[in-house]
Amino acid sequence: MTARESDLIARAARGDRRAFDALVAPRWNRIFRIALRMLNDREESQDVAQKSCLKLWQTLDRFRLGEDIDAWIYRIVVNHCLDALRRHRVRRESPLPEHPGGFEATDGAPGPERRVLARELERILQEITQDLPPRQKAIFVLTRLEGMTAVQAADVLGVAASTARNHLFQVRTTISRRIRERYPELLVGAESSAGKTGGRE
Repeated sequence: MTARESDLIARAARGDRRAFDALVAPRWNRIFRIALRMLNDREESQDVAQKSCLKLWQTLDRFRLGEDIDAWIYRIVVNHCLDALRRHRVRRESPLPEHPGGFEATDGAPGPERRVLARELERILQEITQDLPPRQKAIFVLTRLEGMTAVQAADVLGVAASTARNHLFQVRTTISRRIRERYPELLVGAESSAGKTGGRE
């Protein structure tokens, strides 16, 4: 954490709204993106993002300097998303926009074919992950889509790293099984990509 961030946190905790806005502004896009990827609904995701910022404003005085401020912030966001998923059992099928790091096609495929296969695999992945249990979906979003390591995702969720890795294993198993059941013709390319769903430490 930089000295500037420490100063912003201290001032925001004392009620300085400008300091709070300066702390949240560079993180807003990711806050909203995490919510959108978990809930698949723009209006609800906007609401969750705003509620998360309000919760952060109300609880920032409890933050202890030296902790990871990003993990603190994203934990609030994910917890709001988990609450929403449990209450409403969100099962939207609208596409997830601005997906970086989509499925990769096999190395031997030509450029256009790689792109077509990547888009198809991304659609399949989204369909399959809609029915994941909320906490598994959170782990998947944080690692596979947000690029966090299993350890970082565990910190955000407030669980042991071993628990996060176990969730990742269950997610990979579920994805592989459902691909075999529903899309056996894409098994080779899809399973290769599914193996990249958060295997970093």
